[in-house]
Amino acid sequence: MIKSIVIFTFLSAVLGCSSPRGNHTENSQEENATKEDKEQFSSSESEGWTMLFDGSGTDHWVELGTDQFPENGWEIENGALVLHEGGNIVTKEKYGDFNLSFEFNLTEGANSGIKYYVAEITNEKNGETAINGPEYQIIDDVNNPDIQDRKDETVTTAALYLLYSPENKKLLPPGQWNQGSIVSKNNQVEHWLNGVKVVSYERGSQDFLQKKMNTKFKNYTNYGEVPSGHIMLTDHHDKVYFRNIKIKRL
Repeated sequence: MIKSIVIFTFLSAVLGCSSPRGNHTENSQEENATKEDKEQFSSSESEGWTMLFDGSGTDHWVELGTDQFPENGWEIENGALVLHEGGNIVTKEKYGDFNLSFEFNLTEGANSGIKYYVAEITNEKNGETAINGPEYQIIDDVNNPDIQDRKDETVTTAALYLLYSPENKKLLPPGQWNQGSIVSKNNQVEHWLNGVKVVSYERGSQDFLQKKMNTKFKNYTNYGEVPSGHIMLTDHHDKVYFRNIKIKRL
């Protein structure tokens, strides 16, 4: 997250490379892909997967701090969940050990992210509480003005935001679908991008804690260390597309 760090209230391979602004033929391809995805994931559910977004409904999500999905700002277009500026949304359920799989498609310059282990944490310095968690950064590495001049890779796509830089990654440009996943088990966490593991770390390890001390999260007790928490799709006032979001408890 670039524009806002603390919040004080409470998306499997690449299936297509068409732009979200495509023509009628491209839209038909998207619809066909969505139908195939639904069939695939329907059988996947018997293997322990839960579809958090299957292209047609938002029953698993609410706006942060409410018990309802936002009335405005998030829309479903051609099987994709599209953020137009509608606030952060979180899963209704909490997850501990899990495998989260998703696809995302950026517009030029856009910034977003997926947070996990989202829970109430406390600033041990001033006693204030926040709803926050570690973030799989999603951003246009080339065109976003907030990071164009930064050499710090911890703010680029697939990084653990501000803590761990991605390695050996291949990010497809705006207008193309990228596939990502977050796998967490026994405090061992991995970030994957387009079939490649790009980040690996241990929650609560000495290395993790040392890196945290160099960030804006340094005073927050249990940041990224809670046993379970919500999944969050973040709103940074940019248009971003998500689809095929599914999760499996491990």
